[in-house]
Amino acid sequence: MSALLTAFSQSHALGGQQALMGLFGSANIFARMLEWWETFSFTRVFFSPSIAIDTFPMVLQGFPITLALGFIGFALAIPFGLGLAFMKMSKIAPLRWISTFYIDVVRGTPLLLQILIIYMGLPLIPAFQTAMDPFSQVSFLGLGFSAWFRAFLILSANSAAYLAEIFRAGIQSIPKGQMEAARSLGMKTSMAMTYVVLPQTFRRIIPTCMSEFILLLKDTALFAMVAIGEVMLNARIESARVFNMTPLTVAACFYLIVTIPAGRLVARLENKLAEQDSGAAPSGRPGKRQPRLNVPSTHIVSHDENILQDPR
Repeated sequence: MSALLTAFSQSHALGGQQALMGLFGSANIFARMLEWWETFSFTRVFFSPSIAIDTFPMVLQGFPITLALGFIGFALAIPFGLGLAFMKMSKIAPLRWISTFYIDVVRGTPLLLQILIIYMGLPLIPAFQTAMDPFSQVSFLGLGFSAWFRAFLILSANSAAYLAEIFRAGIQSIPKGQMEAARSLGMKTSMAMTYVVLPQTFRRIIPTCMSEFILLLKDTALFAMVAIGEVMLNARIESARVFNMTPLTVAACFYLIVTIPAGRLVARLENKLAEQDSGAAPSGRPGKRQPRLNVPSTHIVSHDENILQDPR
């Protein structure tokens, strides 16, 4: 009996040694693969796994700031852009002139220039400093209230100029008969616009607005120029520390986490809207089977005599 136990223990120990050898062997193979990967200059500079793991936590710290800038900035731009669209379609000439001038200036100048002028210029205005004094102790994610205010102001003001043209085109794409029908029912112009025209407009422009959001989210990387600690700034700091470009590749992955699903959502919305507008099934999906009208086979129509006949 003791001999059997001894043999069993020896075999068990041998199996454990083999498992450990297999584990270390796999680790050794993985290490050799990493060494082979690092032998190429391009992969070593832009896609180094060891540097990516080392710099990932620092780059991750800026991801919440990037998301906050993108989502809140875009949410603030929606009502601003809608107001600009109404001003541009207004019958009052000064309102059209003001909105047209604003849209042309904002869309015709680089966002980086707008960031430098507004973000660096507003603190030089005494009235702005006085307005920000009560919030000097307020901070979120390591940024003071003044920095958040200026960043949201820049993003919303820039995106509103593009959204205004999107809203204007969407409203004008609705047939005028919709407004006339609503007015004939006794609705005021504002009520008809709110309950009849705008719901149809939003349904049509959702894919385009999602594309604008993707562009705005990527543009938040420009705030690295004014030392806002978002993803790109942290990646640049880590890249300078390790003298390698891999942290920038890590930053790109963070943007792709948001932009790729958003892009797929845009494509699905476009297919869905195309299906609703044309009555056809979206691409890649089978259409719904049309209902069949079951006509009794005992009755047919004779085209020659144009009467119902019974074949029996």
